[in-house]
Amino acid sequence: MDENVYERVPQEQKQHWASFLMIFLGMWASIGAIGVGVDVGTKLTPWIASLAFFIGYIICMIFGLFVGEIGRREGLSTSVLCERPFSNFGKILPAFLAFLVAGIFIGVQSDALTRIAYSLLGFEVPEGFNLYRGLISAAFCSLMMLSSYRGIKYIKIISWIAVPTFLVLLVITLLSTIAKYPGGFSAIMTKEANEISFTAVMFLGVSLYAGFAAFMGDISRFISTRAGLFKALIIGFIASTSIPIWGVIVGAAQGGGAYYDVFSQFGLAFSLFAIVGLFLAQWTTNDNNAFTSGLALSTIFTTLNARFEKIPRLTRKQSTLVPAFVGILLAFVGSGAVSSLLIFVGALGAWLVPMAGVLIAHYYIVERGGKKIEAKGFAAIVTLITMGLLVQFNLLPVAAVTSIIGSILLYVFLFYVIEKPIFGVNFVEENEESELINNEDSALIKTDERELVGVGQKV
Repeated sequence: MDENVYERVPQEQKQHWASFLMIFLGMWASIGAIGVGVDVGTKLTPWIASLAFFIGYIICMIFGLFVGEIGRREGLSTSVLCERPFSNFGKILPAFLAFLVAGIFIGVQSDALTRIAYSLLGFEVPEGFNLYRGLISAAFCSLMMLSSYRGIKYIKIISWIAVPTFLVLLVITLLSTIAKYPGGFSAIMTKEANEISFTAVMFLGVSLYAGFAAFMGDISRFISTRAGLFKALIIGFIASTSIPIWGVIVGAAQGGGAYYDVFSQFGLAFSLFAIVGLFLAQWTTNDNNAFTSGLALSTIFTTLNARFEKIPRLTRKQSTLVPAFVGILLAFVGSGAVSSLLIFVGALGAWLVPMAGVLIAHYYIVERGGKKIEAKGFAAIVTLITMGLLVQFNLLPVAAVTSIIGSILLYVFLFYVIEKPIFGVNFVEENEESELINNEDSALIKTDERELVGVGQKV
């Protein structure tokens, strides 16, 4: 089930929610969240910015709960779940978006970590391409990819080590920053700034974890109960809100500058601890990114292989090597500037929130009678592209709310008014799904047999 994306996670192999709470927290322990928070802390009054981030996270949590429950109930990854609304071949589009965005973000955040390490050790952070910084970033990224390649068990182990270390780092830094600031906490929170709007920050709050929320099924399929999923996500989202809010407070107190400078104010010993804590935290984000990206790419190749035999079928491990390589390359060329972080965070919200809206609309509204319906993909693809473009070009008011609600409403409208009457739908029986999974397993076995024959011939 960790190698074949079409194999459901059986109930007896699902685990207690506490085992996955650390994975969820690890997803959100992100340098990207720190960087965005620090930037916003200099542009909007901190207490207003903190409230906006909190509301954005709650919105993200709500649709993350719906998507996560689909994954838990179906036992399949999100890219495969896209098959019913997007169609068998149409699911390649959202899977490709997931592969691309998650894969690129690996490199962006690995380079961001190196910039922080430079700052903490007292070195000037070189802009543009720099060979030495590139090599360090690539090495960091390579190490982070180990757990994503090995699978969910190893991702969980790294999370249990990284999350407590990261939280200790944030608490110490926050208390030290407040203690040094004249007037303390209240003075920081009321520091006036109005360079960015409340709704824009709220959308950033949604965007920061839109990818993890939209692809929650990749992890939630391993959780045994609905109550457990709700506990893990509610605790995880509320706790993780502290990360961008932490960035807001520290950014406002330190008065600007790059996000990678905020840990360099407390001496060399603390700087070394910060490098370790941030590296571990970024590891837990990047291995989840690579895991999701690999699942998406494996889904793409599995789908293409069913139609075109010459296109190879890739297992989850094989597919994970591709985003790992892309991430290492982007880390090497130096993609972790603040502008890069903001661009990719915006892309997450623009394109992955509508995808989540399509899933929610299909599984909870179109299939509300209990029947499994495979659509032809028209409504899903048009909804994803339309809403993605509207959000990308800032054409939706209060995009943090309207992007998810608009996606649900548009999909339902297009499905019932255009797609179902004109193109029709397929009703999927349980045994048909089992047959599909068995066929995919057979294809994998045949592939392995061909490889063994090839080896025998070579011998």
